[in-house]
Amino acid sequence: MGRGARRTTERRERSRRPVLLVAGLALLVLVAGPIIGFFLVYTAPSQEWFARVNGVAIPRTALVDVLRANQIDASLEHLPFDARAQAFDTATLLIENEVLRQKADTLGVAVSEEDVERELAAQLAPQLDPADLDTSGRAELAEAKRQYADLRRLDVDELERLAEGELLRREATEALGRSIPDPQPQLRLHSIVVADVETAARIESEAAQGVPFEELVRRYSFEPAAGDLGWLPYDALPPAAADLLWSLPPLEFAPPFQREDGAIVVYVVSTRDPSRELDPVARQLAEEVAFESWLGETLAAQEVELQLDSETLEWVAEQLAQTPSLGPRV
Repeated sequence: MGRGARRTTERRERSRRPVLLVAGLALLVLVAGPIIGFFLVYTAPSQEWFARVNGVAIPRTALVDVLRANQIDASLEHLPFDARAQAFDTATLLIENEVLRQKADTLGVAVSEEDVERELAAQLAPQLDPADLDTSGRAELAEAKRQYADLRRLDVDELERLAEGELLRREATEALGRSIPDPQPQLRLHSIVVADVETAARIESEAAQGVPFEELVRRYSFEPAAGDLGWLPYDALPPAAADLLWSLPPLEFAPPFQREDGAIVVYVVSTRDPSRELDPVARQLAEEVAFESWLGETLAAQEVELQLDSETLEWVAEQLAQTPSLGPRV
């Protein structure tokens, strides 16, 4: 699954949420995430599971298998891999996938075995027609799955469960997107991305002296493409900045914000429209926000038991250290 295993540790770039910088130094956290319904278990780690969602166990072996697949993918792409750092992201993804399996039907979403087969065919055997898999096509897909899973030391059943999770996530996002109003009020947002608060202050000073915004982007922004962020509804704005930006007067610079990656962002609103159709990018952002909100609220309402203490992490690291050199298993 070309992007399947790798996506287990990816958190969308949209997670680079800004935090307002007050007086150039202090951080004002404007948004707090939902409280997750985790009940951390401090006993010795189970030999069978690392988490349970409403009593349904997620095996420790699944955590190791997915991490190992990501480790091998990183090796194939000559990228660094930090098992302990990625263990928490991977554990969260597996828990979220289980919540989706249990609760996606509340959105009218269901994924069949045939849907999973078509998804894997599109990813692993693009020469096949996913909508019309005959006997020979199914055999070809089965071999493609075996080869992909074998290279990454990943069980085929786990590969299929990852694909199921991707599909449920996508279908749930689309289902929630159908309830998003369109058209709706939007603003035209611009930004300048710099390395420090001092540069942000210099930008505001030069803007007050009449230097055009485009020139400021050219001089200072290390992400020139982010100069014009397009038309955005409220739900597609950076979460920590949404309320301030929504009320910001046109052409007035917002206070500098700090993203999670450390970059400093200065925002400017050029104009507003009280009723405008969503463009594809704005719709995608709004759909992702709607999904993350639904998933957070749904996850918080579940009974989730988590055993991911130092002993479990040490065991996971030991298992990954035993990963043999790349190549098909014999």
